[in-house]
Amino acid sequence: MQHGYLIVGIDPGTTTAVAILDIRGGLVNLFSSRVVSISDVIEHITRYGRPLIIASDVTPAPNTVEKVKRAFNAVLFLPGDSLPTEEKINLAKPFGYCNEHERDALAAALWAYKDCKNKFTHIEKKTPIGMDADEVKALVLRGFSIDVAISQLSRPDKVKKGQKKEVKTINKQVLELQKMIHRQEKQISRLREYVNELQSQINQKDDRINELVRLLKGIKFKDQRALRKAREIERRDKEISRLKKELLKKEREISLLSTQIDRLKYVQTLDFFGEKMPLKVISSFTRDSILETEAKYGLKKGDAVFLEDASGGSQTTADLIISKGVRAVVTQNEMSHAAEKRFVNMGTPIVPAKDVNIHRIADFAVVDQSILDRAIQKWHEKVMKIRAEKVESLIMEYKKKI
Repeated sequence: MQHGYLIVGIDPGTTTAVAILDIRGGLVNLFSSRVVSISDVIEHITRYGRPLIIASDVTPAPNTVEKVKRAFNAVLFLPGDSLPTEEKINLAKPFGYCNEHERDALAAALWAYKDCKNKFTHIEKKTPIGMDADEVKALVLRGFSIDVAISQLSRPDKVKKGQKKEVKTINKQVLELQKMIHRQEKQISRLREYVNELQSQINQKDDRINELVRLLKGIKFKDQRALRKAREIERRDKEISRLKKELLKKEREISLLSTQIDRLKYVQTLDFFGEKMPLKVISSFTRDSILETEAKYGLKKGDAVFLEDASGGSQTTADLIISKGVRAVVTQNEMSHAAEKRFVNMGTPIVPAKDVNIHRIADFAVVDQSILDRAIQKWHEKVMKIRAEKVESLIMEYKKKI
């Protein structure tokens, strides 16, 4: 159905949308399609009338909009700035639309009508009765003043000639446009073939990529397995290195202990045959040195010890030696009075080293059994004498008091 002059909004792109209004702002048609050419758009518009205004929602106008405008020798309408989305929604919402492309095309047409509405109303008021106001509007939009447009339309012959000339021009433009569209369609066909060829190449490359990805995954799996194996070997190597160090340490300890055992065996042999008496050496009169000697060689009841440095001892360290039940303590130098008194009180002999003729064998010291026995006997006699003298002194003091 023909509606005379039209206002057409176009939104071109992958999906092309066309909105057709009559010159009074009424919606005539709204459609969109993904498979439509410029010639299809022109043919579709022609079914409904003659486009007076071709409108776009963006500035500058897309190339497709320009071509349709030239095909109909219509007036191009563009907003000062591209329409904001909110404005397009407000314009198109009362009419309804299926997608954003239809919304944009409809908003472009409605914006053009809204801009021309007051001018159209003014033209309708000034148009004489019996004259087609839409024709006046068409002339005014093409640049004529209202008065000149009315004057032109008052002379039908001139108008008809002008219309014939205009139709001839439009037909020529349509023919040129159709030729151009035909060339473009051929080019599009060639491009589609090229696209198909490229798509085939892409598919082949995708297949190759998938094959390489599978191969890469296999390589990665092997590499990961090799990496895990290498890490396990590295971990084991470290553990072996640690165990070797520990083994070396143990071997040294065993060697040291073996040496000590050999020495002990030697001393025990001497002790067994009664030739020599072993003395277990304590380097200093301290708790640590006493415990160290006990850890190495043992300290048991009946042992004799050689105290290399007797200075600095106390009653506490004396008690530690006494608690082991030693037979005698041989000293290299003098000890404190408190320690010596403790040994005397507990009956543990203290023998000066010069009195027993000590012989050193590695970490041990040995003396003649008989010499040590005489020195111990001498110490006991000395202690008994001192005690007897003390008792006699006490008796004398007591008698004096009586």
